[in-house]
Parts: sequence; structure tokens; C-alpha cells
Amino acid sequence: MATLPETRSPAARRVQIELPETYKKVDESVWEELESYLFLGFLTSASTVVGQNFVFKTLNHNEIRNIRFMRSMRATTAESKAMFTAAFIAHSVFMVNGNNALYDRPKNLIRLIKTISKIPARTQDKILDNLSYLNAKVSYLYPLVEVYAYENRSRFRWYQLGTFPVHDPRATGLAGTDDLGMTMCQQTWTSINILIDRRETAEREWSHAKFIGSCFAGKGVRPIEERDRARLETERVERDEKRIKVLHSYLNRTAGEDDAPQYFTLPDGRKAEVKRKFKAESAEELRDELSAALSGEKDYHDLVIEQKQREFLDRHKSIESGRMKLMYGSSESKSGRTAASGASRILGGRQEADAYLRRMEEIRLSQMETAQKAIMESGDGQEPFDEGSEGG
Repeated sequence: MATLPETRSPAARRVQIELPETYKKVDESVWEELESYLFLGFLTSASTVVGQNFVFKTLNHNEIRNIRFMRSMRATTAESKAMFTAAFIAHSVFMVNGNNALYDRPKNLIRLIKTISKIPARTQDKILDNLSYLNAKVSYLYPLVEVYAYENRSRFRWYQLGTFPVHDPRATGLAGTDDLGMTMCQQTWTSINILIDRRETAEREWSHAKFIGSCFAGKGVRPIEERDRARLETERVERDEKRIKVLHSYLNRTAGEDDAPQYFTLPDGRKAEVKRKFKAESAEELRDELSAALSGEKDYHDLVIEQKQREFLDRHKSIESGRMKLMYGSSESKSGRTAASGASRILGGRQEADAYLRRMEEIRLSQMETAQKAIMESGDGQEPFDEGSEGG
């Protein structure tokens, strides 16, 4: 089978095109852990304790509040710790030997706590350590909720739920999940989806109004349409940038830690670190910023500019002072030079002196050529008239 000849030179370098982060697809597997917590209400971990098969789960803020209410004020420190440990483990039990412990849990909770308290203290401490690690994973999931709410798979799940609460047994498929209450992630996800629905309705009605207005004043509606398009594009870019930042923090387990230093490239190629950003985020901050500007007060930006201007001015003075010293020499050389010399002083070595002489010679030759050309043009290319030759 014949092959086509290579049309590109082997030495030619292939053009590489970098795809912006905004248009890069995100691996959908990053949402699996969040969806498990969001649509089930907890994360799970299986274990075997004293010969029994347990499946433990994470706790939400409602369960932690109920555990605090169960604390006895008359108990000693040791008794209070033992009761808290047993109650924490009892609230964390999801299944025991395949049986759902969430079903009618309020009726059986006290008996379950007494049963857990009979387990050796060392075993309880080991269970508590593992549960602490399991609950710590939830802290990395909460920042993902706002980003996930705008994903297509999240919106599809929201439409599928319809009027069912996200923790309803008809949605989770497990009896007793409604008694746990909504987690903070579930509450946030539900609120954001309601706001998105309202906004989509408002945008749709506004689009209809612009369409009707364009029938009567098309030129007047066109600038409004352009501003709306620019606004929507800006919001989309901001959401994409936040999504990349949140996913990076989640994958690297840096949620809650200080943000990494940000750098930007200056026009001259240098990189500078962003120490602080100044931006009016609320109406009050915008009011204060506008009031200071109208009053002539200097903000942080003005002070930084003034400092840089002073630094540039001092540097310019220093450079100018050094240039003057090189040009006129030191004070000792000026006092020892006579005014009658009339010669120019050349600074530098032999090469500078030779270059200066060459420049002077070039200037002299250029002046001679100019004068000769002027003479030839005045005489139309003829020799000048000699009065002594007439009548000779």
C-alpha cells in the first residue's frame, strides 16, 4: 500500500496550542463523594467490632446538637466523657449485621447507647478515632456544593427530585433518613437551586421583554442586549475560575488553609506576588470608597503610587548626579584646569578618543561635501567665471 510523502520538514517545529483552563473538562469522578454525601446524607465506613458487623456513618450538625443536649450536668468529667463517647458512637451507627439502625432510631437510641457503653473503653477510643477521620472528610466537601450546584448533573438531579426533600426516604431509598434532618450541604444545595430557578425565570421574562421592545425600538434595545451578554459572560468566567480554585483545593486537601500566593506577570516580564486585593464587595464599601475619592483622601493605591514616584525621583537624582560627575570630573580636576586651554576633555581611554576623532573627521568631510555640492548647483555644473581671462 502506497504511503503519502511527508509534506512537513522534519526540522520544522510543531505549533503547540495551549487550551485555557476555562474550557478544560473536569473529571466527573470528583463529584462522586459529594453526591454520596449529598443525596444520602452521610458517608459510610464498614468495620467489625466484638464479632459484629457494623457500618458507621458521619454525623450532621443536628445530631451533634442532640448529643450536647444529652449531657448530664451532675456527671463527673470521666462519666461525661464516657457518656459522650457512647452517644457519639451510637448516633454514628448506620447498620448492625445488615439491619438498618436508622429506622425508629429515636425509640431505640437509649438502649443502643447503653449497649455501646458496655464495649471496652480501648475499643471505643479506637472507634472514635476512626469516626473522627471519617467526619473530617466532610469538611472538604462543603466548599464543593456551590460549584456543583451549577453543573448539569446537579441540575438534572434537582429536576428529578421534584417536590421531594433531598433527605426524604422516597429520594434516599432508606427509612429513617428524614429523622436525621438536612445536613449543611443539603440545605446549601437546595437553597442555591431555588435561587437558580428564580433567576432563570427572571432572565427568561427579561428576554421576552427585550424581544417585545426590539419590535418597537430595535436600536435602543441593542446596547441593553450587549450589556446583558457581557454580564452573563463575566459571571460565567468568574464561576469557572472559582470552580478550578475549589477543585484544586479539594483534590490537594487544602480546604480551610491559607491560599497559596498568587503571582502575575508584569509587562516587562517580571513576576510579582499579590499581597492584597482591594475591591468594594458591598454597597457600604463602595460608599466609603466613593466618599474618600470625592473628599480627596488618599487610599492605599494612592500611597503606593506616591512612594514609587519618590523612589523613582530619588533614583533619577542619583543617576543625574553621577552623570554630572562623569561629565565635568571631580572638584579637584575642575580647580586645576585653566580656562585658556580651550580644549575639550575626553573621558575614557584610547578607544573613546579614537572614536571621538573619527566622528569629528566624518563631520568635517560631510561639511566639505555639502559646500561643494552647493557650489556646483549655483554654477549649473560649469567652472566659475575668471575675470582675468576675458580679452586675453
